[in-house]
Amino acid sequence: MHLDHYDLYPGSENFYYEFYSEGPKGRIRKIIQFHMLQTSPDVIYNLGFGDWVPEVDAVDDLVVSNNKDRKKVLATVAQAVIDFTENRRDAFIVVEGSTASRTRLYQMGIAEFYDDISSLFHISGMINGKWHVFEKGRNYESFLVKRK
Repeated sequence: MHLDHYDLYPGSENFYYEFYSEGPKGRIRKIIQFHMLQTSPDVIYNLGFGDWVPEVDAVDDLVVSNNKDRKKVLATVAQAVIDFTENRRDAFIVVEGSTASRTRLYQMGIAEFYDDISSLFHISGMINGKWHVFEKGRNYESFLVKRK
């Protein structure tokens, strides 16, 4: 994908990335983590994403930064998925927002950049507990991506 994104910094752990959002609210440290959910019959990871909160030494996935760089942040998260799956081509990544509105935000991002994303990934969306091939204009509860 050739979307404008922030520089990613892999953490010392294999399942961790960070980057910095730049905007009117300042420089905000963002964290992307991949948590293994299962290894059999398929390898599945959950994508976690949020702002680093140094006061509590943890990631907050409910904070609303509103740093006026939503597209660049979403493109950076997508870049992390690309990087993470480069050496894990059989892995599935589950993406679900911490709130319904965040899941909707992810859906809007997938729809907007569908051509770029679908050239690299198979994309499914969950409706009522069942996976369906992603279609623009349908509302999903979560998403599942796998490298082509």
